[in-house]
Amino acid sequence: MIKANPVRIETRLRTIAGFTAETGRITRPTYSQAWVEAVTYLRSEMEAMDMKVRMDTFGNLIGCYNPANSNEKPVAIGSHIDSVANAGAYDGVAGVVVGLELVSMLHENHVVPPFPVEVLATAEEEGLVCQKGYFGARFMTGDMSVDEMLAYKNADGKNLEVLRAESGLFAGRPFGTDSGWARNYYSRFMEVHVEQGAVLASQGCDVGIVRGIVGIGRLFFEFQGEADHAGPTVMKDRRDAMVAAADLILKVWEIGQAHSGRAVTTVGRIANYPNIHNVISGQAALVVDFRSEDDGLARRLAGEIKEYAMSLQEKYGLEVRLDKEIYTPVQQFSEKLLDCYRALQIPNSMELYSWAGHDAKAFAQVTDTAMIFMPSIGGKSHCPEEYTKVESFELVCDNLIRLFLPAVTGIVAP
Repeated sequence: MIKANPVRIETRLRTIAGFTAETGRITRPTYSQAWVEAVTYLRSEMEAMDMKVRMDTFGNLIGCYNPANSNEKPVAIGSHIDSVANAGAYDGVAGVVVGLELVSMLHENHVVPPFPVEVLATAEEEGLVCQKGYFGARFMTGDMSVDEMLAYKNADGKNLEVLRAESGLFAGRPFGTDSGWARNYYSRFMEVHVEQGAVLASQGCDVGIVRGIVGIGRLFFEFQGEADHAGPTVMKDRRDAMVAAADLILKVWEIGQAHSGRAVTTVGRIANYPNIHNVISGQAALVVDFRSEDDGLARRLAGEIKEYAMSLQEKYGLEVRLDKEIYTPVQQFSEKLLDCYRALQIPNSMELYSWAGHDAKAFAQVTDTAMIFMPSIGGKSHCPEEYTKVESFELVCDNLIRLFLPAVTGIVAP
């Protein structure tokens, strides 16, 4: 029986975690020296297994294992290699390591898969550099144009073309010449990821089969009051923008609590002007994030939040504006691929939705796509405390490997 190697898995996780732009914590922005070191390491691991390795002009690393020289469409498995600031060691990296381990299992046992297997290490999923998520996957699938991507800049005013040039990996390769190359290229895309929440643990489950990604929306509000002196201005004469913003924040919390289990609501970003301790707030702005696995419910929540926000104009004697509204509907994953996961009959597994966005969302637009979740201990993610047991990696690899051996197991892969 082909089995995963836990020592190899832990070694790869630990090695990649060591590539960081900040001493003492994991921060790996796309195109940074730490990112260059990480993709260089991954390239060496892939080449050691006789994989043909390439990198597109965005920076997505692709390793192809095809000992049979099959002309079938490749199966892709992977995730991202960039991180947020002060990250954990598992977000994104877990999916890349699972892909590498599956190929290692095939390679060391001299098993020839009936189709090419490509392991992906995508770039700029987190948006740490240019504040926009899934950039690498969007580049591959053609979801965004090259001009749209180049319009985004980092905190220093540099766009992707400048940053990638500074990495030293793209000499003589103009940016964007291969944009959209993955459209109609893969037969399916599989992404293994840490859950980043506590649902699996709370249900006592070891594996999550992800049915889709919840709908995600944002509402951008601005409150226009009147700045004035914090001392002489009596309370009844105040038009305090921050007070109105605080009122809406509490309402957003209450709405989320009322629909707990079916939706979540958050205000995680707020601005105040002039933001001086002895001046009444003249202007405030905030962003409401709302999510649900039910598009209808998500839209009702948005309507309720907007209606309440507008009611604050009369209550506080100021102006409230909705500057921008964004909503991305629920992304259902491929039933064809989900049925393959279900056919594995992985012990102690459950089905659930992802409440965070992932590269799989972009790939689902162009090929059969579905995800697998591994438990996040304590539900922690995007922080140093992020942790997933190596036994979870073993369980997932020992089961997913069967999808690469359909003639042996009788499980028909798409």
